[in-house]
Amino acid sequence: MVRSNVTRSDRIRSDRTPGGRTPGGRTPSDRSRSDDLSVYRSKRDFSKTSEPQGRRTVVPSERRRFVIQKHSARSLHYDLRLEDHGVFKSWAITRGPSTDPAEKRLAVEVEDHPLDYGDFEGTIPRGQYGGGTVMLWDRGYWQPLGAADPRRALEAGQLKFQLEGERLSGQWALVRMRRDRSRAARNNWLLIKHRDAAATSRRSATALLAEDRSVASGRTMAEIAAGKGSAPTPFMLEPTARTRSDAVWQSSSASNSASKPTSHSTRRAGKRATGSVVASDPADIRVLGLIISQPDKPLWPDGGDGLPVTKLELARYFETMSRWILGHIGGRPCSLLRAPDGIAGARFLQRHAMAGMSNLLELVTVSGDRKPYVAIDRPEGLIAAAQIATLELHPWNCMPHQPDVPGRLVFDLDPAPDVAFSAVVDAALELRERLEALGLECFCKTTGGKGLHVVTPLIAERAAPDWPTAKGFAQALCLRMAADSPERYLTTMAKKSRNGRIFLDYLRNDRTATAVAPLSPRARAAAPVSMPLNWSQVVHSLDPKDYRLRTAPSLLARSKPWAQYSDAARALTPAVQRLGAAAVSTAAAAPTAGAAARPMRRRRAASSRASAHRMA
Repeated sequence: MVRSNVTRSDRIRSDRTPGGRTPGGRTPSDRSRSDDLSVYRSKRDFSKTSEPQGRRTVVPSERRRFVIQKHSARSLHYDLRLEDHGVFKSWAITRGPSTDPAEKRLAVEVEDHPLDYGDFEGTIPRGQYGGGTVMLWDRGYWQPLGAADPRRALEAGQLKFQLEGERLSGQWALVRMRRDRSRAARNNWLLIKHRDAAATSRRSATALLAEDRSVASGRTMAEIAAGKGSAPTPFMLEPTARTRSDAVWQSSSASNSASKPTSHSTRRAGKRATGSVVASDPADIRVLGLIISQPDKPLWPDGGDGLPVTKLELARYFETMSRWILGHIGGRPCSLLRAPDGIAGARFLQRHAMAGMSNLLELVTVSGDRKPYVAIDRPEGLIAAAQIATLELHPWNCMPHQPDVPGRLVFDLDPAPDVAFSAVVDAALELRERLEALGLECFCKTTGGKGLHVVTPLIAERAAPDWPTAKGFAQALCLRMAADSPERYLTTMAKKSRNGRIFLDYLRNDRTATAVAPLSPRARAAAPVSMPLNWSQVVHSLDPKDYRLRTAPSLLARSKPWAQYSDAARALTPAVQRLGAAAVSTAAAAPTAGAAARPMRRRRAASSRASAHRMA
């Protein structure tokens, strides 16, 4: 995954290629590029639109850049722009790019655009060419496949290339179509996704296009059209070029003259505090437009490399990982483990709304509870969580927006202190075999501690199983596994019984139970994270301590785990029938292991311990 902005280190590293030229073969200031932009300029009246004229110097880069702009003009489409020879080669994708290789999308070639257009987000006045709202929907880097020069490939009518963006990745092809039936020459192409690890199903491709958040500002199309929210973070220009969201790139006025900055705040919800999106002080540190107070405050004294992890670094980590994390916590109640003074200080768990809470955190009403629960549904919500020192995210395991419907099963493999981690790996592999034998797919992740989580995504069924059935299934499976190897596993929480064995914790498969989110940091030494893994990584040499807040982004980009997670969801009902409906119903009706024989006083204590344990 690529960051939304060009960092200082990127700028230093990519000052020039040999000869002071860009990957496209020209310097950014090459005057000859003006010839490439003559059509672009002839279509626009720059006294009425504030679109870039192509006269600003962009940040040099050793890598070719691309942007995709969501453009609501006469019709909604997506503009693909590939940097080459000092300009953006551009295509209008009528229905947007599809990550499903079976869907070929029409791409109409349009005029070359200037490179500073890669930072354009705002409105083009109605009546002007392309009038409407423009969002920076994706951006990153691209490279042609093979040794072919991109221009020659385009002249030949077929360009194969690789994308490394925030939303799109993998290999793609642009293939020019032949003349249409009228035999009139047209610049129509097809954009086709190659079949690789980044390819998805049609359902996932449709869901991706439905994402209505700018990668540069976090704003929706409606907020951009209204000139509200955060200004876009530069990608092509120097960071000093960043401007107000309602000024330079807000082109509804006929003038570019500067005016007094206007602050905008997000919508209010009752007496909740608004999140200030545009800082009033230029010295304020912002992430996705949100001010980070005390950005240098250490939350972890050591990130595993001898250096403290600050609140600002936590916010930037959440920004980088937002798409991944939100895919697993969005639309679900989410408990926040907060540590305002860092892991060495006091910490508390927040499940419900609190006075003064940012309205960037959502509220979810759940039947049977008068107090609404906290939820995080957008990148800015993650930044707001970092601002209040949220070190851990613990979502419910329900279907998004359906708290009464199980959305996944989570099996927590929790070893006793004297159990080698290789035994935990063996347990995860055995559990995988048992789940697959029942027709369920599963995935593995570290917990950020000494155990592993095995996660099974569930599909929405017409008559969806309830939570007692889901918990009963998980319990019955764990009981059978423990019965087969009692010297290795147990299903009771009592510490005194766990020496030399692994606790098969099925208790997270209940309506209000939680499990730490994939890629959530942990409030533990060295800032570990709960890292998603490919099954090929689940081997005896696996070391969970390798996965930390500072190492996870690059490791995730290389391994691309859980790529098929959404497509692997299966119905639970057939698995219940295969395991034995009687065994599941018996387990569902039984009290939690060991609880039946306890006096009421001890039962209450056990319940309290169970609640605390579920946050582990």
